[in-house]
Amino acid sequence: MSPDADQPAGRLRIGDRERAEAADRLSAHAAAGRLTLDELDQRLDAVHAAVHAGDLAAVEADLPAPARSRRPARGPAPRVPMVLVLLLVAVVLSVAVGHPVAPPFIAALLVWRAVRRSRGVVVAR
Repeated sequence: MSPDADQPAGRLRIGDRERAEAADRLSAHAAAGRLTLDELDQRLDAVHAAVHAGDLAAVEADLPAPARSRRPARGPAPRVPMVLVLLLVAVVLSVAVGHPVAPPFIAALLVWRAVRRSRGVVVAR
């Protein structure tokens, strides 16, 4: 059976997950002091007996909507300068072919110092 297109949203059938989420919300409201234990018990009975979304909405109609959790805004991920990527490739290739590793490390040190100076960071000598 396919759901009827003109069926109101409150008549959509719900499952165990929706019932569990509603029970969690009601428990949070009780913990916040909005519901007594008797009210919580009555509403949980109604939640577990609910078949349609409208049944759950009726149980929570006089309670405030849960606050949405706010995630801290993240800045852009730090980018690795292309020069450092190329130096890493040079080190890996020098190890792969059996050549000494010292020249790429010396070059990496020089590039690192140049980058730090260009950003205004004083490098101790």
